Amino acid sequence: MGSSFVPLAVQRFRQLYPSIRMHIHSDREQGLIDKLEEGEVGLSLLWDYEWRRIDPSQVALTTLFEDPTVLVVAADHPLAGERSVHMRDLADEGWIIRSEQHPVVEVLRRSAAAAGFEPRISFEANDYQEAQAMVSVGFGVALAPRTALTNKHPGVRIVSLGDSAPPRRIVVAHRHDRVRAPAEIAFHEVLLDMAQGYEPD
Repeated sequence: MGSSFVPLAVQRFRQLYPSIRMHIHSDREQGLIDKLEEGEVGLSLLWDYEWRRIDPSQVALTTLFEDPTVLVVAADHPLAGERSVHMRDLADEGWIIRSEQHPVVEVLRRSAAAAGFEPRISFEANDYQEAQAMVSVGFGVALAPRTALTNKHPGVRIVSLGDSAPPRRIVVAHRHDRVRAPAEIAFHEVLLDMAQGYEPD
């Protein structure tokens, strides 16, 4: 989201409220939740999957949109011209993944299991740019959230997986017990407005 939805929302907010100074932090999920709990930030954009939901008793959550999981293939891959494929069609592919601890790896394992196969891992990438580069040379295919592919490698194509791979939920969070500043409420409203019909390029 940091390279897609967030910059657009910040741009809109600054256009509407040019006199308000924003402070933005980037961190991992738990780091962002910790910053909320410690009062270091007033709002946080987070994401989760259906099997590992953020605890709503921990922070107040508002769903913004669902970010689909898509397939990334090389431009010359046989599936590159398809609009949509099902996970069961990918049983023979080699897979490029993020590190084993990354949530998208669990998406792959769960989606593959539901389709009846165990994914064969070809490469572990440090980030989505590296994953795309390896996909582009035909070393394997990859799964990624659609918003993670705003800066798409020219040598790859993005193919829909329909409902055969679960989306991630994008939420905005704030503390239950904290009175939000007017600027935080305004940015929350901008986020909700931007999320309506949002589709990453």
